[in-house]
Amino acid sequence: MNMLDIKFIRENKELVEKNNQSRNVSVDVGEILDLDNEKNALQKKIDELRAERNKKSKSKPTEEEIKLMRKLGEEVDGLEDLMEKKKGYVQSLLMKLPNINHGTTPIGPDESFNRVERAVGEKPSFDFAPKEHFDVTTVKDLIDLERGARASGSRFYYLRGKVAQLERAIMQFAIDKVTNKGFELVLPPILVKEAAMFGTGFFPAEKNEIYSVNPGEDNLYLAGTSEVPMVYFHEDETIEEKELPKKYAAISPCFRREAGSYGKDTKGIFRVHQFYKVEMVVVCKPEESWVWHESLLSIEEEVLKDIGLSYQVVNICSGDLGFPAAKKYDCEGWFPGQGRYRELTSVSNTTDFQARRSNIKIKTSDGRREFAHTLNGTAVTDRALAAIIENYQQEDGTVIVPEVLRKYTGFEKM
Repeated sequence: MNMLDIKFIRENKELVEKNNQSRNVSVDVGEILDLDNEKNALQKKIDELRAERNKKSKSKPTEEEIKLMRKLGEEVDGLEDLMEKKKGYVQSLLMKLPNINHGTTPIGPDESFNRVERAVGEKPSFDFAPKEHFDVTTVKDLIDLERGARASGSRFYYLRGKVAQLERAIMQFAIDKVTNKGFELVLPPILVKEAAMFGTGFFPAEKNEIYSVNPGEDNLYLAGTSEVPMVYFHEDETIEEKELPKKYAAISPCFRREAGSYGKDTKGIFRVHQFYKVEMVVVCKPEESWVWHESLLSIEEEVLKDIGLSYQVVNICSGDLGFPAAKKYDCEGWFPGQGRYRELTSVSNTTDFQARRSNIKIKTSDGRREFAHTLNGTAVTDRALAAIIENYQQEDGTVIVPEVLRKYTGFEKM
């Protein structure tokens, strides 16, 4: 269960080391190769001893030969134990290696190196000072942060009345958009096994961000994105080439600890522990994945344009990339109350990283088997609700509902 096999690492040692550095990952690649050499040497010795033992067992052994075979067996057992330990350690180090950057991914240690590719749409102008979403008069009581904190702790909330209806309208609009484009709607499990988190590359890198449930008993985790159960949907499967691409749209609540965001976005519903999301997942042939990456981005942009939000497309740099991604775009919406762009959606090509770890293969038309490529993209999250409130607020404290959402809400103003 790893993305980079030993052969690739051995042939591209400097590339892997440079890639790790660009991702702020500290793994000794030389140690991995040395341990693998030791493992291979042990395997060779084991094979030689087994061959010797088998050779002697073919004829009726003498008492001396029986003692020798027993000694060989004990030696093989000891070497096998040692080899398994080496193999396990190599595997644990391989699991810490991130995906290889795509050639167009900007190189840099943190988000300040992210590159804005383009800005789309006009920012709204106001004859008054726009407020942040949690302060807009007619909706602030319907985003109940106080009771959310009382029930569950900070960064939880209740959505009520027309705000709850608008939130559901946004989700349904996104679902209709992507299902009309041929994506199969799926309602996935929210709790997943540890293997699914490792298989999709969220463990070990992001383990501190994930809620665990009944450790030592159920050993389940609350998924931070439906990408996890949807990619793992095909775990250990070989898909016929003619059945590709697989296109899924999943809606689910998502859970994140936001462990590294102390003091950031503490007001409102921008950075919270629980939120809803419509996620797109594609499983495809390797030669088609970069076309799909741009296609998923275009769907995300279409959603934002239809809702009427101004946004910018950002090419995420190596140091800010998620562990499984080779390249990622974010669409950052304009928040007039904050006076800045903030992330609304993202789309990642994880190439064969997740497929290798989850053993998802393609059977090609000529009978070959190769690892699939997987991609994921956010159609919409609750952050779109916050963006709509800020962009469509009026001087009297009301909020206009975007026209494309009115058939879902049944009202035009909140």
